Amino acid sequence: MTTLNELRLSCIDLFAGCGGLSLGLKEAGWSGIFAIERDPMAFETLSQNFLAAGAPYASFADWPAWLPKTNHDIVALLKDESVRTHLRSLRGAVTMMAGGPPCQGFSVGGRRDGADERNSLVYQMLDMVDLVRPRVVLIENVEGIARRFVARPGEASTSIADTVIERLSALGYTSFFDVLDASRFGVPQARRRVVIVGIRDCSMSPDDLKLTFGDMLSKSAVAVRQHWGLHETRNVTAKEAIGDLTGGVRVECPDSTEFESAVYTKAVSAYARAMRRGKKTGSTPNSHRFSKHGERIQGLYNLAHQTQPPGRLSKAFLLENNTKKDKKVLIDASAVVSTITTHPDEFIHYAEPRNITVREMARFQSFPDDFHFHGRYTINGPRRKHDVARCSQVGNAVPPLMAEGVGLALRNLLELLNSQSDTEFPMPQRPRASVQGNLLLSEVVAG
Repeated sequence: MTTLNELRLSCIDLFAGCGGLSLGLKEAGWSGIFAIERDPMAFETLSQNFLAAGAPYASFADWPAWLPKTNHDIVALLKDESVRTHLRSLRGAVTMMAGGPPCQGFSVGGRRDGADERNSLVYQMLDMVDLVRPRVVLIENVEGIARRFVARPGEASTSIADTVIERLSALGYTSFFDVLDASRFGVPQARRRVVIVGIRDCSMSPDDLKLTFGDMLSKSAVAVRQHWGLHETRNVTAKEAIGDLTGGVRVECPDSTEFESAVYTKAVSAYARAMRRGKKTGSTPNSHRFSKHGERIQGLYNLAHQTQPPGRLSKAFLLENNTKKDKKVLIDASAVVSTITTHPDEFIHYAEPRNITVREMARFQSFPDDFHFHGRYTINGPRRKHDVARCSQVGNAVPPLMAEGVGLALRNLLELLNSQSDTEFPMPQRPRASVQGNLLLSEVVAG
């Protein structure tokens, strides 16, 4: 018989984007099989960080030969009968299928369009679940996925989340959804997200499963914070997150020579030290390119610093100063930042009259600094719906620290279910934490 430590926790990542979910799950001990991402720029970022020779977060060692290591459209893949056959052959070999289907149609921060064609992609994921039959299904999305559409195109009597849970139940999964705040896991951002969890062959009721998962999350949140040397309960502030990216000497941006960047200053906070991964003071961060602001915008930002309280600027203030943008947030240095979107020009730096950079966005999302982003920095106009520039890669991502916490909670939930079941589902030995001197993750979660 295969022992619990002989097989790894395996995972397929769908709608993978640049790899935030994959990164967090890897830190929690999950092993990627393959990842599906449609956009070539986002896939390049994922490839350079996980797949390329010398990648800082090498993963997906068992990527199947039948699937080329390039960007793929899940809809096109599932229309290919040979691909469907290969997916069926993975039954029994995949512990979890995870993904964050595009959320623009669900988002309460956008148009919230029930007829958005991207809304249906979550059902493509369920089609793949039906083919592979993993033990666990994890779907991450905006809060809007749990709200039904009212007085909008595509009006419905139930939410997408409720419909997904019904379909998972029909496939043999006990399922529930919960709302998580990323700041709970040490992410310096008040980012609320829905996670839908389904467990196949589960002896618990949905309500009991949700309560148990909640208990596991409470322990995993502490484990993640201890893993990276953070305070166990206190939020990481904006200044703690990006203070060492502020005030440095201006230099030419290495990958955009027509723009300026700046060098690292001293990392004072535990969070900055954890994200730096040893990057030296005086070196230049990746993707830390400053926008070129005209006199009017710089004047607006200076005026905001001088006259406005931190937080979202009032519409009256924006109209009085002739800006077409209806959302501008003056970051509060002493608090977590509000939800990072795909638009860096929505956020005014707390100490300097400028937008935040892609690297600062990444810090707020909890990406480490040796995780490099690729592709164009920004894309405007209609192409934003189709192409995923660096700012969109970051804004759309699952925060890695939150993903790590969810991954830990799920592995401990499986261990509990295995101990209660006559059926043995292999579990691996826990890896040691990657930050020297911290407790084993197993010791934190068990304690």
